[in-house]
Amino acid sequence: MMLIEFGNKKGTYSKSEYFLPKTMNTVIQIRTIAFVALVVLATESSAFVSPLAKNINNVSSLAKQQSPLRASPFDQLANIFNQLEKAPAKKVLPPVVIDPSFNLAGIFLTAGILLDFIPYIQLTLGPLLTLLGVLFLVQTFRIRFVFNETDFELRLGDSLDGSGDNIVVGGENRWSYDSFVNWEFFPKGWVDTPQGPVLAYFKETQTPSDKWDEGPGKSANAPEALAKGAVPGQVHFFPVLCDAKQLRAEFEKRNCAKL
Repeated sequence: MMLIEFGNKKGTYSKSEYFLPKTMNTVIQIRTIAFVALVVLATESSAFVSPLAKNINNVSSLAKQQSPLRASPFDQLANIFNQLEKAPAKKVLPPVVIDPSFNLAGIFLTAGILLDFIPYIQLTLGPLLTLLGVLFLVQTFRIRFVFNETDFELRLGDSLDGSGDNIVVGGENRWSYDSFVNWEFFPKGWVDTPQGPVLAYFKETQTPSDKWDEGPGKSANAPEALAKGAVPGQVHFFPVLCDAKQLRAEFEKRNCAKL
């Protein structure tokens, strides 16, 4: 037993009676602290788990969208058609007939007639230039250079009849744009001059390769030419009997390859 004084009162209490109030206060404090800790932990867990669960759901849905094993064949076909619909349509250029030009025929005829009045030359160079002038004049009326959706070709007259087989290597006078490996005008730089160029040139790979060395192709495909950067192919030359600027523009629009 022990003596304890409370205010003005004195009394005797046992040890168990003395420690009971203090023990109860301690238990209440511990329970309060535990409750507060649980509330805080629950709040923190909610804030942490919620975004994580959301991310997991997003990853799962993304995997379902990207996994081909989960998609049915019908879904795959639908995706293909949707992609085709979204793809930009390839621009199709309209057919173009290059305007004829009488510049070359006029130059050769004028030069030939003038030389026909010069002694000695009138028997050699004069008649030759005159004949070429007459030939170019006839061919200017006769030949048309045509660009269609996929090919460059030679046609005859305003009715655009077929021009027949190529006189050098045979086959139709029609070449796809994809087969071009080079094109050029000679003399170079004369396209923008008043008189225009004399010759147009292009090289293609559509003609069978066993024909490439026939005619001017023999020198154009020689090892020396290839070593300088030339690309093997069939060579074609033709007099510029049409609008050279328009012809050049169409070569560029149709993405004909050029070295």
